[in-house]
Amino acid sequence: MNTASHEAQWKASLEALPPYSPGGKIPAFFFAHGSPLLLYPKGLRNPMADAIKVGARDGPHYQFLKYFGKSLVRKYSPKAIVVFSAHWETSKAIEVMDNDSNELYYDYYGFPDEMYKIKFESKGSSDVAQRVVELMNASQIPAKTLPNARGLDHGVFVPFKIMFGESAPVPVVEVSIDSSLSPQRHIKIGQAIEKMRDEGILVLSGGLSIHTFSDFTAWDPEKARAEIKAFEKAIVDAVEESTTTTERNERLKMVTKLPGFRMAHPREEHFIPLYVAAGAGSEGIASVICKLHGALTIAFGA
Repeated sequence: MNTASHEAQWKASLEALPPYSPGGKIPAFFFAHGSPLLLYPKGLRNPMADAIKVGARDGPHYQFLKYFGKSLVRKYSPKAIVVFSAHWETSKAIEVMDNDSNELYYDYYGFPDEMYKIKFESKGSSDVAQRVVELMNASQIPAKTLPNARGLDHGVFVPFKIMFGESAPVPVVEVSIDSSLSPQRHIKIGQAIEKMRDEGILVLSGGLSIHTFSDFTAWDPEKARAEIKAFEKAIVDAVEESTTTTERNERLKMVTKLPGFRMAHPREEHFIPLYVAAGAGSEGIASVICKLHGALTIAFGA
């Protein structure tokens, strides 16, 4: 794994994105949210260090997120962040956090005590939460606000702490994904809120291009099975080679038919957020911002 070449690639890709200006749109991003291991306490031996090198504390994914967060704030100066998380599924309606301030939901188990003392401060926004619901309902997608009833899960606060430091620069509103885990359903969910991008709202959708605990070699770029590498390459090819949004979305849906998909995702929830971002960024081109193994980050609608 050539970390220097990856760093050069993600810096160049982020710099190439056009800045936001009135009348324009902020891209929507599928971003690799990583795991709690990104914030594993320094000085303690990480039992999974040999398996998860890309996503280790201070590793290449950590370094990417630090640069990614700073770049987003500098380039787009968003009014707020709407973030979909692979760690929150709802069935009857999409739920939207409407918090005064966002508590943290430590939805992981078996970690050192320090991992349950992590702090990250952010405020919510009732106006933004209501706007998400309004747009969803206008597209015939049931949605409702969830006032002060849930905190940010680790699919949000772990990467955001690395991206933004001790506190978020703008309000953060987390949104659930649909438990159907249907790619087409989530493209429509993304399309429903596409207007928010030209209202100065940054839409992020967090998951991972590889997420499995049944084969830890899958996380290692040097040991992963050929089928898994082919699956991840197909994602990149769908983004980089497609000439229309329709072609891109169809090719992104087809990658779930590849043998490596189920090897990389025994369950689909960490891949489904990609389709939300693809839907929200239907207008404009797409580009792969970060090509780290298992941690692809893609901009849609640039």
